[in-house]
Amino acid sequence: MAEQISTLPDARTPSSDTIRYVGLGLVVTAWTVLWAWLQWSPSGISWHFFADSGHALIHTSGLHIYAQNRNFQFGPVTFVASAMLTILPAHTARVVAQVLMMIVGPLLVLWLAPLVPLKGRTLRVFLAALVVIPGWAVLSVRWGHLDDVLAMLFTVAAIRAVAARKPIWAGLAIAAAVASKPWAIGFVPLLLVLERRRIAAFGTAALAVLAVYAPFFIADTQTIRAFRPIIKVSPDAGLHALGYRGVYVPSWGRTAQLVAAPLIALVAVLKSRWPGLFIAAFAVRLVLDPQDLPYYVGAAAVAAVIFDLLATRWAFPWLTLVTVLVLWQPFVANFAIVLQTAHGWSLWWYAHPTTVSFIHVGWAVATVVFVLFAPGRWLGTPNRALPQFRWPTSRDATSSEPVQVRTETM
Repeated sequence: MAEQISTLPDARTPSSDTIRYVGLGLVVTAWTVLWAWLQWSPSGISWHFFADSGHALIHTSGLHIYAQNRNFQFGPVTFVASAMLTILPAHTARVVAQVLMMIVGPLLVLWLAPLVPLKGRTLRVFLAALVVIPGWAVLSVRWGHLDDVLAMLFTVAAIRAVAARKPIWAGLAIAAAVASKPWAIGFVPLLLVLERRRIAAFGTAALAVLAVYAPFFIADTQTIRAFRPIIKVSPDAGLHALGYRGVYVPSWGRTAQLVAAPLIALVAVLKSRWPGLFIAAFAVRLVLDPQDLPYYVGAAAVAAVIFDLLATRWAFPWLTLVTVLVLWQPFVANFAIVLQTAHGWSLWWYAHPTTVSFIHVGWAVATVVFVLFAPGRWLGTPNRALPQFRWPTSRDATSSEPVQVRTETM
């Protein structure tokens, strides 16, 4: 009996799995800190937009903020989040925001983990975090774009809500993403995956977006001017590669983005490849954008990793890696003298912006084609815990019994 007891595991001894998880967590934490440090100087390049918007919302413009500030190209949720940070001293608010935004990146990958097929899950999530973090640091630390961080945070929340078959929460999360950054409207077709509950999800999302934006339109009819920002078209932008040679973004520019992105995402859903709708919608945004800024790589990396983790069988997140490498852009603090200060790859990049625009548009086209038409044998078997789009039938309309789905645990 004593011999049998001696062979039992000691409850006080950490299991090998626990030690492994802790070790991987420490590696990801160290990697996150390293990239935050690497991107820290210079950093917060765009943070002044958010600091100014928070101040304007509370102290000056109020509900007239869009009409008076046409270049605030983010949503009311971002305004509110920025305004909350105004209670802190300006420098402290920026640092706090950068730290919090940086932490969000690896947490988004971890939040997706329960939806990844159980086989190889730990390794896949670990590698995905390592690939996402460098690009995420550019977005959150170097540029400090709160709007894109919030949009991707709410997008992953919507994915989790869809996986849990919670249409109201899914609709609210998608609405919050759109109300953080309008281009997130390209992610709305995700709600179609909810089958009979999709009407509730769409209704919730529509009412929530209306409730958030309506006060600004009611208070000032000139709010519509925000859809025609005064933004110059840069020679490395997708619009330039497509042949547009105007100085400023065309009047149809933003509208084209807000219409085309949901359409391509809809195709991904109809082809039962909804994890790819996010990177496909982002690709459309890039092609039709008047600028091609380095911080775009952060949101693109998360959109790509959703596809890698939820739609493929490969252990390494290849689409995410290609996305980060292609969209990674060298940065020089003083743009006025970049050609005098840059060297190597940076010098080539700044000297050939048109070539860069074609490379990025090529990436966008190739990504959309791959997501929509890659042979099924290249992709993984969908996690049976995740809902999949199917066309409604007459039986769906008459049946009231819930669909039983087997879930996988961590």
